[in-house]
Amino acid sequence: MGITKRRMEAADDDINSELRICIRCNERIEFPDEDAISWRYEHSIVGPFTTVWVCVECKPRSLKSCVVCKDKPTIEPSIPVCENCLATYESEIQERAMAAICERCGATVQGPELEIYFDSRLCGWCSHMERKLLEEDRDWTPEHRLQVEERRIILPEEFNRTRLSLITDPRLISHLSSNPELIRSLSPRKFEELVADLLSGFGYKVTVGKGTKDGGVDVFAEKKTDCGIELSIVQCKRNSPENKVGEPVVKQLYADVITRNATRGLVVTTSTFTKDALKFIESLKYRLSPVDFGRLQTWLSGFEKSL
Repeated sequence: MGITKRRMEAADDDINSELRICIRCNERIEFPDEDAISWRYEHSIVGPFTTVWVCVECKPRSLKSCVVCKDKPTIEPSIPVCENCLATYESEIQERAMAAICERCGATVQGPELEIYFDSRLCGWCSHMERKLLEEDRDWTPEHRLQVEERRIILPEEFNRTRLSLITDPRLISHLSSNPELIRSLSPRKFEELVADLLSGFGYKVTVGKGTKDGGVDVFAEKKTDCGIELSIVQCKRNSPENKVGEPVVKQLYADVITRNATRGLVVTTSTFTKDALKFIESLKYRLSPVDFGRLQTWLSGFEKSL
């Protein structure tokens, strides 16, 4: 696994980028709040990373000493916190994240769904179902009183912890196709499995990489054609919308294509690509292909119609 891939995965694991806890008052910072400030502390070149937030009421006048204890030197000139206070802060972040439990289904809430949780105390799934059935059943719970076509509900913890076969579960395909933003709430590993399932539905024989020693390749997809066997190797990037896939990622994938003598390299992302990345892909359009969030949604829609 390359350094770039490890850095991006470590950045995805930065809980406080979504939780947004102020290091001084321990209150959650609500957006939009343009006056709040933040810094990302890199424990090493490949993570883990910790985003340090300070709300507008706690903003320091100087970065020369720790913003919390105010007498110890900062951990580095641009990060206004000392090592001891940072350790305490990270423990508080973990505790707050663990306490984000959906009041209906009991699932742990993570990532973008934290916004929904702090508004409703529900996970994204339960919030969606509550809105959907509000007029029909005000006493809805995840276990009973569902519409006939949704009698077998898939709870969020099941969605995250089990290996779901999308090919045999049209309800899940339909739900993701109607609510594609939920794809970003998947773990990176589950996103890789989703892409693998879609490719399998398109006629490929797929293998999901081991995750740690796969050489940077997330999915291997083989397909027999009249011209022989084709091998596509896939890099999956479950990014936030503003985190575009850059040229280094596609260059690394192309190196893997050459090393493995593959037919093509495919980058599938929940965001988009930078201009430099698209320019590089275009220069190798017979060996590299981009799949951005828009095209991924088209995949889901087409897959749903074929079921």
